[in-house]
Amino acid sequence: MRGKMIDIYNYINEDDLSNDLRLIADVCGLEAVQKMLKHLAGLSFYIPKITRLEKFVIRYVSLFPKKSIKQIAKELRVSDKYLSNFLAKAKPK
Repeated sequence: MRGKMIDIYNYINEDDLSNDLRLIADVCGLEAVQKMLKHLAGLSFYIPKITRLEKFVIRYVSLFPKKSIKQIAKELRVSDKYLSNFLAKAKPK
């Protein structure tokens, strides 16, 4: 076969996917899953809760100094106590 090689990943559809990949396709789109299969095949991923992105949480809190801990905790979907404890531990000594 001469000419441009076909990209077999373009032929993958949602019916071909496992439940986990179907969930990703529902959120990110089938094209994103096709790219993941093409470039990241064999890797395992853990997608943490947003609160595990510690640098982000600290930056987010500092971006909105007028918001209450309660309000930010609600936006992050954690308890105010959790956020207060997290911020207390994150403060430089």
